Amino acid sequence: MAWSRREYTKAEIDRFGTLLVPWWNQTSPAPDNLGRGFRVIQNWRSSHAMPLLVFRGHLAKRAQKVTPNAIIAQRLKRFSSIMNKLSREHHMKLSQMQDLGGCRAIMPDITSLNALFGLYRNAHDDFVNPDGGMKCYDYVRFPKTDGYRSIHLVGRYKARAPVNEHWNGHRIEIQLRTQLQHAFSTAVETVTAFTRSPLKFGGGPEKWRRFFALVGSIFAIEEGTPTVPGTSENLAHLVLELRRLLQELHVRRRLRGWTRALSLLPKKAMADARWVLLVLDFTADTIQATGFTDPRKAVAAVAEIEYSPEASHLDAVLVGVSSIQSLRTAYPNYYADTAAFILSLNRALRKHRKKQKRDEKRKHEKRESGV
Repeated sequence: MAWSRREYTKAEIDRFGTLLVPWWNQTSPAPDNLGRGFRVIQNWRSSHAMPLLVFRGHLAKRAQKVTPNAIIAQRLKRFSSIMNKLSREHHMKLSQMQDLGGCRAIMPDITSLNALFGLYRNAHDDFVNPDGGMKCYDYVRFPKTDGYRSIHLVGRYKARAPVNEHWNGHRIEIQLRTQLQHAFSTAVETVTAFTRSPLKFGGGPEKWRRFFALVGSIFAIEEGTPTVPGTSENLAHLVLELRRLLQELHVRRRLRGWTRALSLLPKKAMADARWVLLVLDFTADTIQATGFTDPRKAVAAVAEIEYSPEASHLDAVLVGVSSIQSLRTAYPNYYADTAAFILSLNRALRKHRKKQKRDEKRKHEKRESGV
């Protein structure tokens, strides 16, 4: 097959990356050369396909050396994700974006993750050796404040045959994470999509941000790694605060309801819908979905529910259909991953409760024995 090559200068790539941001954010009309901008960005994105395949192949081989149960995935960054990232990070140049091509290994546990990371650190081939330009972001030893934990490696492609030298320097991101870390990321993506809050990027409601920071620390303790900055290292304190937020945010009910919502969408009746109104009833534990083509009518429907007498036990969420589709694309094992998050969280809380009971029993026995 003929792999796509970069056809435009990096200066032109950066120029159109900057030029299209105001149009994407709807702060200015479309530029006259919008079509050329699309072609330039699409070509630059597509030119990462061949280097991505090479990096993915090396990732798969290394992961298989550790365990046959590793899950390997790859993707080229979607146009919408490219534009959103350029909008958030104003000083970024499109030609220097590190994750236009990305591959991921999901390892069964922290032991296998460390073993895979060790293979990369000890590698001697040019394009994975740190001396060859690979960058490492270890969010397991140094978790982000939002609770995210994973290991990111960014390498530059270096051809081993003259015919492939055209792709030299293309950056590819490699993510290494455990199943527990992946379940966490899926849950964050879910809440981000369904609440339209930028939790994934450090924004959104304070209570949700705190919830995920606490869960990140509890999962870190589960895996024997450092806890999230700004949270307690004491499991009892973490659990106490987390239980309060679980109740306040109705986390379990919301995640279960939103997961069920995905099985309802898209309906034939919503074939032309651009927006979907999801109404979760906490009392009846049901969810209803209504499609809209007019965003003004959708917003009015949300307001009507929010100001109704039943608002205290209803959760009305307006979701873009594209957000649902993106969620499914990014997380093909969505149902299993979301369930894994809840199961892992419940298991950690049960373990803590059992430990509390054991400790209380020992204290009681000591008091009874007079020790």
